[in-house]
Amino acid sequence: MERVKLTSERAETIVNLLRDNPGVHMTLGDIADETGLPVDELAANLEDLLSHNLIIREPTDDGMDSYRFPDEFQRGTT
Repeated sequence: MERVKLTSERAETIVNLLRDNPGVHMTLGDIADETGLPVDELAANLEDLLSHNLIIREPTDDGMDSYRFPDEFQRGTT
């Protein structure tokens, strides 16, 4: 399968979702449900965002990966 290019519109959708939910760690499934993006395409897009340090991936207690927007980039933080 051809890798789906991360467009600026798609990046904005993902980053805004994570930024607008501070303190919430969202799994791949959560993000797919909220955005309506196909899971396989979304996984590739998340990797692209991770490679640019725009989002953070952290493991959950049950071994899943969760994603969040970096605290230092949140609006209104000092």
